[in-house]
Formats: sequence, C-alpha cells, structure tokens
Amino acid sequence: MTPNEFKPARSEHPMPLKRLPLVETLAAAQRREAWKSDTARSLDHPVLFWVTRGQGRFMVDCRLRGVGPNTAVYVPRNTLFSYEMFAGPQGMVLSLPDDEYAGFPRRPALVRATNVQAQAEISGLIDALARELGELRTGQRRAVQAHIMMIAVWLDRLLLGQPAESLGKSDQLLSKFSHVVSIGHRDGKSLGEFASDLNVTPTHLTRLTQGSVGKPASALLNEHVINTACEALLQTDQPVKQISDRLGFSSAAYFTRAFQAQTGETPSNFRKSRR
Repeated sequence: MTPNEFKPARSEHPMPLKRLPLVETLAAAQRREAWKSDTARSLDHPVLFWVTRGQGRFMVDCRLRGVGPNTAVYVPRNTLFSYEMFAGPQGMVLSLPDDEYAGFPRRPALVRATNVQAQAEISGLIDALARELGELRTGQRRAVQAHIMMIAVWLDRLLLGQPAESLGKSDQLLSKFSHVVSIGHRDGKSLGEFASDLNVTPTHLTRLTQGSVGKPASALLNEHVINTACEALLQTDQPVKQISDRLGFSSAAYFTRAFQAQTGETPSNFRKSRR
C-alpha cells in the first residue's frame, strides 16, 4: 500500500497494524516473525531497522555484517535478508510503503550513527511517525508522507559521510542471486535453474554463499521458500495443498515433509499452534 492510497483525513480511522507504514519495537518485530529471524526471507516492501542497544548480525543481499548500538540497516524490497540479535537488544523497525518518491536508497545500507545529534534526530522522527499513525488527526496522510521522506533524508545524510562502497564481481553476483530468488522462488525453480539464469554453476554459487554467509545457496533458497510458506499459513486460509502447489512442490506430502524437516512441525500444526 502506498501513502497515496490513504483515505482523506476527515474520514480516516487510526491505521490497522497490517497496513503500511508500520512502526514497532525490535522486540515486537521479533515476536511477530512467522518463523525464525535468522533465516533468509524477502519482503515486497522496504524495511528500516534502527538498533539502539545490543549486538547482532544481519545478512543482507547474501553478505553478513555485524551491528551494534546506533546502527541503521535499510533493506529494499525483494532483497534476501535475515538477522540475529543478542544480549537484550533494543530498537525500532519501520515497515515502509514501496514508494519511490520517498527517496530511500535503491541498494541495501548498513551505517552507524556516531553523532549524538543524528541519533536524536532519527529517534525523534520515528516517534513523530508513530504518533501520526496512532492518532486520528487532520492531515494525517500528508504528515505521514512528510515524516517518511524526512527519515529518508536522514539516511541519505548519514550515508554521505560513509566511504563509497564498490561491489566486486562476487558481491555483484550474490546481489543478483538475492534478487532473483526473492522474485522467482514462487515459480518452484531449483537452485540449478537460478544458477543457469545467472550463467554460473550451482557449485560456484554455493562456494560464494558459503564463504560470505556460512550457508550453501540451497539452504538460503530453502529457508526463503519455507518462510514464504509460513507467511501463507498464518496470513491466509489457503489449504496446504494450494500453498504447496504455488511454491512448486510436486505434492502436498513432499511439501509437508520438507516443511517439517525445517520447522519441526507439520504445516497444519504450525498454522494451528501460532494462530
């Protein structure tokens, strides 16, 4: 949903949690994960993490990076990512509309705000956006758009102080793999087919992902498929067989075995226990 689709302010009610944008604490976002946060998935909208306390690591575009306090992590739509936080982390997570006019980067970004003023600015902007989303106020649509654009400006300014990042051939290939898996996993493609699309061998892809994130390419693909299945089980009433067919499994029985091997539960039990 884009900001332009909000109803006029005079007829609005506070926006439900499922609508974008969404502002929540890092702890709430972790609790809301359909499966495990340290498994590969992608979203059809951008997301911005603002970590204020604790340590962790993020996998974005098949590259693993450590994070600490006062770190912003921006993940564009259709980008493989996962995260793992340790030692009582605190922070905020912004699920953003896919609006190119907001001015967010086209590529992932991970940057630390060492300046106290910059830290105070982003905290204030996030608080202001959360207030607008939680109250019925005249001009809400425009105010939400303005706050989102100011958050994008804040990120731009922070990135200007960072050395320009140049991706080597291996990182460029990993980024392409991240993108094609994000948009093509629902077609039931195998790792071999994805590798063929990229004009490389599955062995070469696996060598790159193993060296970059410590996982074979097949594991990232499987995690993404299972995460997509988890979301479908929790957010829709589609029968298990329909989900299985949509994800390219040869049968519902094979899907159930693969799902249980990853999550420890059958699809039906997973849906029942988490709903």
